[in-house]
Amino acid sequence: MDKYGRDVMEMSDFFDGYVHQMAIKLKKESSLELVRDLPISNLGIINEVVHHANIVINRGITLVPDFDSLPNDIKGKLESKFYSIAESKQVDGNLRPVILDENGVRIKDITLKKITNKVDNIETLRNISNQLQMQQIYAKLADIQEFQMYQIETDRDRDFIVPFLDARSLILESKSRKTEDDQTRLVREADGKIRTALTAIYQNIDTTSKSFAKKVNYPFLQPFGNPINTYMRYLTDDLQLATKYVGVRLQLLEHIGDNEASKEILQQYHHVIHDFLTKPLTRKGLTAATLMHDYFPYDKTNINCWHTFSTEMIPAIEQNMEKLKLKYNDDVEEDIYIVSLEDSENE
Repeated sequence: MDKYGRDVMEMSDFFDGYVHQMAIKLKKESSLELVRDLPISNLGIINEVVHHANIVINRGITLVPDFDSLPNDIKGKLESKFYSIAESKQVDGNLRPVILDENGVRIKDITLKKITNKVDNIETLRNISNQLQMQQIYAKLADIQEFQMYQIETDRDRDFIVPFLDARSLILESKSRKTEDDQTRLVREADGKIRTALTAIYQNIDTTSKSFAKKVNYPFLQPFGNPINTYMRYLTDDLQLATKYVGVRLQLLEHIGDNEASKEILQQYHHVIHDFLTKPLTRKGLTAATLMHDYFPYDKTNINCWHTFSTEMIPAIEQNMEKLKLKYNDDVEEDIYIVSLEDSENE
């Protein structure tokens, strides 16, 4: 589907594989120091890392899973939560967590190895953080969608989908080129295709938001519900497409080492999302996100999802907009750890 399918919304989110590659790079290029007494008293964050094998960034700490050598049966039982995480009962004050099987028997120790050369890994850490945020936003938007994706019309195919498919073809073609210059040229051409699609999507978000605001001001002038629901579907789809395309552009530019362009792309994306969440569109000062909250067809499974999305995203977006104004090494304050699983020690 990713290589030859034509439904962009059915393709992979493109985030997991890239984040995994960056995590491998981080582990290979880092100097590590074993941490005996964990600085984390709450096992919740470690639970999330171990059960889902995902990178977690929480309150100034980045946890990177290192489970490649773990047997698949243990991975499966951790993912299904058949195995549990508990505090070690070794020595008072030692917060080292362990993995217990279904009978409460300790089978693996969880170790943390602190990265000591984090300044040398600023770019990798920033790339991971950016992709995780793109993934988080994309996942939240996907959860919000209650209905099947609508049939994309011909002009949306032309402006949004075809450029992305062209870009994919160029990326695949670049892999067969012999010289680095030819590969870079095709990657930049592919990035240009996605840039064109993003420009069209951003403009459509703005136009659709304004049209949506006008419609809800005069609901008695059109058949009940249908135009308003259509605008909401368009906006949700456009936001998801924009998020996916930005994630891909960041990966392309990171591949060719254009970090300055990556910062500009992120700033532009953040401003589009921030406008959607905060820019007044009606005489009462209501935003597009607020109107989505007011008119979205909620049920008990997704109640207040747009309000929750706005509440969570506005401070996160604003914080990242400020961070992007800084130099790459101005805001590296968090501690970073590699999370590993090892055989239990005899005591």
